[in-house]
Amino acid sequence: MKKLFPYLLFIVLTNSAFSQIESGLLFGLTKGTTSEINAITGMEEGQILYNSDTKALLVYNGSTWVNTENSNWSLNGNATSNGTFLGTTNDVFMDLRSNNTSMLQLGRRQTLGLTQNYVDYNDNNQYVIHVKGSNGTSALQFQADAASFYKPMLFTTAEGNFRLKGSAAGTDFFEIGSNGTNNAGEVEFIIGNDGAEPFIFKRFDNRDGLLKELMRVQGSANSQNAAPRVGINTGQVANSTLQINGSVSTSIIRINQDITLTEEHHTVIMTGGRPDITLPDASSCIGRIYYVKNYCGRDTNISTYVNMKGDNKTELKDEKSYIFQSDGVEWQQLLKE
Repeated sequence: MKKLFPYLLFIVLTNSAFSQIESGLLFGLTKGTTSEINAITGMEEGQILYNSDTKALLVYNGSTWVNTENSNWSLNGNATSNGTFLGTTNDVFMDLRSNNTSMLQLGRRQTLGLTQNYVDYNDNNQYVIHVKGSNGTSALQFQADAASFYKPMLFTTAEGNFRLKGSAAGTDFFEIGSNGTNNAGEVEFIIGNDGAEPFIFKRFDNRDGLLKELMRVQGSANSQNAAPRVGINTGQVANSTLQINGSVSTSIIRINQDITLTEEHHTVIMTGGRPDITLPDASSCIGRIYYVKNYCGRDTNISTYVNMKGDNKTELKDEKSYIFQSDGVEWQQLLKE
């Protein structure tokens, strides 16, 4: 009898393992619609029920009903419907990580701790996408299969600068961004690689649907030491350092009293009185040009200049016009009429 018992037990267990489960023996949970669940009172932490609207198991965490594992976002993809989302339902930021390093945070500016007392950074309720990293710098790069070298990206540097760099026509590149160190910042515009790639400024006209060139800055040739050229309304590389296909306007004033010329002046018309003119130090503005016309009715005085014969002079004759240019050492008279 003792030997028979183990065999009988084996047979019973085997039959139980392969027998069909009867639906009536399954354990069932309390079911309810979303509105019915929301109306329940007196819940205790750990209680479970089934939401017949969302087809999800809910557990009470002591303050609210939350989804259990059957509602979690799957690592193998998810079939969703309108209204589903990945994110938070309360005022905490959402954090996306790689290698346990925070890469992307989403939330209100205040919630993210990004509010500052500066214009455009002081709105607590502004929703922000915060790109992060582990070493104080971050980057956002875009796919560009046809770019041979310089894949387009937005990035920051260890000096606190923000830049945009990317491909141009496959093998060339452009870069725009801030540069420099504390209290010595600047903005750079860079184009490469060969010397003649242009910066072109255009406008779009919706009447004919065309882009129309306004100005271009371009190297003179495909060479390492190509000279810079600026063309306004040229439609092609300028033929000189500066080419303007159109009119030019400069500062012009009328005076009848003494004046000290600055970088704000260009043409001076002496119409009355007996005004004296003081020129700035020639070493401070090499290359600067002033036009002076005197018809005030008498000769007047001006700072020392070198006349057409090479002599130092300090007078402006009545009914005469002059052109003066700084050579970095002295003011040179270029014309007298």
